Amino acid sequence: MPFYLTDSSIWIGAQRSAGTYLPRLLADRVARNKIATCIPIALEVLTGPPSGAELDRDWDAVWRHLHWLPTSEATSRRALDLLRGLAHTTAGAHRRRPIDYLIAACAEAADDVILWHWDSDFTTICEFAGIAHEPEQARAKANGLS
Repeated sequence: MPFYLTDSSIWIGAQRSAGTYLPRLLADRVARNKIATCIPIALEVLTGPPSGAELDRDWDAVWRHLHWLPTSEATSRRALDLLRGLAHTTAGAHRRRPIDYLIAACAEAADDVILWHWDSDFTTICEFAGIAHEPEQARAKANGLS
């Protein structure tokens, strides 16, 4: 059974969409120990809490219990390879957030991991590289979320 490398777009979307299917789906996957993370995602999400006390609460309640994927020199080099490869497909195709390349490379390097996201840039990167991913856009739209 795979882990879901859960991008910040899912964490933030679940916070902003209280009372919908998304926070329930995320909570279910957390409860079943199916969520993976990596330092780039944690850095994005954990800048959200307004205070150190709230950040520590989130860390203790959720983040320290997640499955952590390594961010290595090899994944950093692969992120650059992805950017360079995508640049040679269509003019401007590589103009994505740099952190997205790092996250995609972490997902690709891990065994049995699906990158779960709500971000069309990941769709482009993952489809270019053949990285397993679960885009949330269609399910969100079907459930009335934009």
